[in-house]
Amino acid sequence: MSKIAFDIGSTVTRVSVGDRILFQQPTCLALERETGAVVAIGTQAYSLLGKTAKQIEILFPVLAGVVADTNNLSAFLSQVLKEIKPDLSKNIQTTLFGHRGLVAYNPCSTVAQKARLQAVFQHLGLRTQFILRPEAIAVHLTKKQPTQSLCLIDIGGSSSICSIITNFTHVQSYEIPWGGIQLTESLQRYLAQKEQFAVGWHEAERLKRALVAVFTEKTLAKYRDHKSVVRGQDLSTHVGKTLVVSREQLAEIVQPQAIDFLNGVTEFLALLPREVVSAVLASGITLVGGGSQLPGLAELLQEKLACEVISVAHPDLACVQGLQ
Repeated sequence: MSKIAFDIGSTVTRVSVGDRILFQQPTCLALERETGAVVAIGTQAYSLLGKTAKQIEILFPVLAGVVADTNNLSAFLSQVLKEIKPDLSKNIQTTLFGHRGLVAYNPCSTVAQKARLQAVFQHLGLRTQFILRPEAIAVHLTKKQPTQSLCLIDIGGSSSICSIITNFTHVQSYEIPWGGIQLTESLQRYLAQKEQFAVGWHEAERLKRALVAVFTEKTLAKYRDHKSVVRGQDLSTHVGKTLVVSREQLAEIVQPQAIDFLNGVTEFLALLPREVVSAVLASGITLVGGGSQLPGLAELLQEKLACEVISVAHPDLACVQGLQ
């Protein structure tokens, strides 16, 4: 019998049954300030960010991979379940509200943080099994290529988790406080300070996806000449304008962050026994999570760590697919 799987991240929530992804939208909800009523969730709520009236509040109930607000996450997931219910077979619907659920959780979460996640599902009336996120990812990856040990770097929206998995069992994890959200915020600050140019969140996200890349000796020539037009507001005149931004220009903020990330990975490896480090360097590091798709990042890690760095297909789906 298929189970319903939940991968609840800081930026995106994914829900699946078997091979079907039933929900893949931002972990975001819009509430009326006075009544607390849910106005929208997911993509619709996220699209309202920066565009809403004062009586509407946009909230993100998960931060750095852990529950920030149990009430808001419960409200969000309640709406998710309502949305996906028509797509579920009658058989799954019966089990959904009584028994069969799988939920991934952050290996660096505290006992209290895990308890908050459990409380959310208890409030929803779901009986669920909680599985460490890196263990779920390992299950998915080893379906295609069996291996005894894995070194995973899971790059999310607001944090990245380095983990060692041996025989599908979690050995150790280390959190690096960096992800895609910090990169978007840095773009906004950079354009405001250097160009006196303000851009909204959605435009900064678009620019990040279109232009941001990590430079290495091998990729510098490949990436440096790329440019994009960004729309925003001149901070001195408060008039709308467009600005042409180059990928090489943004390297001023991207490169230091990439080096900080590299240093975080190095710190994680320094915590491991020598035998484990030797095994990692021999077998390589696997990148997963949406942030792993940043152009040039895998090449930088491979160049500096002198080991193979593997980027998997559909890295953002590795966890939810491994839960099944």
